[in-house]
Amino acid sequence: MNKDGNQPGKGLKSLEESYFAALSLKVEKAQQKEFKQGIKENLNIALKEFKQKGTIKEVSIYSHKKAAEKHGDFPLWDYMVLIQLKDKQTGSDLLQKLRTLKLSFVPEIIRMELLVTTPNSTYPIPGEGAKKKRIKPFYAVEYVDVKNNYLDEFRQIMVEKNGPAMRYIMEQAKWCHNFYALETVEVYYHNPQYPTWNQVHVIGLYPEAVIRYKKDFSKGLKLAKEISFEENFDRLKEIRIMRYKSIGGKQTIFNLNYIQEP
Repeated sequence: MNKDGNQPGKGLKSLEESYFAALSLKVEKAQQKEFKQGIKENLNIALKEFKQKGTIKEVSIYSHKKAAEKHGDFPLWDYMVLIQLKDKQTGSDLLQKLRTLKLSFVPEIIRMELLVTTPNSTYPIPGEGAKKKRIKPFYAVEYVDVKNNYLDEFRQIMVEKNGPAMRYIMEQAKWCHNFYALETVEVYYHNPQYPTWNQVHVIGLYPEAVIRYKKDFSKGLKLAKEISFEENFDRLKEIRIMRYKSIGGKQTIFNLNYIQEP
């Protein structure tokens, strides 16, 4: 498997050691129209240097239209900008530059961070079944806070159980378009009025996911590690908090390798 997510041979291959920059944003209702009208142009201007160098691969915006889960007393935010990077150094340079810019087109920045893919857990390219679907997926974005003493255990759960289960679903059940499991490497800015997290998961889904999720994930877990759905998630509840899980859409601003989405 190469680092660009290509998949020679049979079956899906995980994207390994790939770095991403993420900006979590709050946009008030009165500012939404202006933000939506200008975000594409403004991001292209802010990232022009890195696009010209070919050091960013994709820039996408995920909207948070509905809260599927929320644990804690804090205001919700509305968008995440996710930027796939050539390497870790690009992420550091890019985030340092964005920190120095005033980014007047962004009403409120919640967080700026550098992330890396969790091993054996990220599948950006849809399987054959998802590619044949005529409808667009919707997207869940999960902000997960794993207790510091259990970060290694959480990663092992992803590597040995949840990552392979998601691969099974993408290859066989076909209601998952793609899956990104990302770990926080460094936080460049965080608004203290909002909760912290150390994992971000992005999942492209189709409507049948709502009714098939538990059954298909259970089968994927059994094939990967002979563990039940209940055993797996009971342990996850002990070691991590799902701070915020949103449902929304995706807009691709820039993609070095593929045709841009409308």
